[in-house]
Amino acid sequence: MPLLAGILSVLALVLAAATIVGVIAPSLFRNRKTGQVPKRLSVLVWGCIAVFVAMVLAGSLVPAPEPKAAKTGTKDAASSTRLVGGVPFMV
Repeated sequence: MPLLAGILSVLALVLAAATIVGVIAPSLFRNRKTGQVPKRLSVLVWGCIAVFVAMVLAGSLVPAPEPKAAKTGTKDAASSTRLVGGVPFMV
């Protein structure tokens, strides 16, 4: 799964670059059958949607980090953490 997440992250980067290029020169995305050139706004919106979908899929496939084990002879992680203003704060 991490390999697929990496591939999707690279795909999102390529899609972002294609979106920028498409906004600058939309004629590069001309339909070869009809000859129609997409509008810049259309390229921007669909490019952003494609990047967003690729990043959400990549983010959902990244494995969660393993929790660090508490060292012996010290406070455990739960007792050394307190909330300060609703945010966990390490003591």
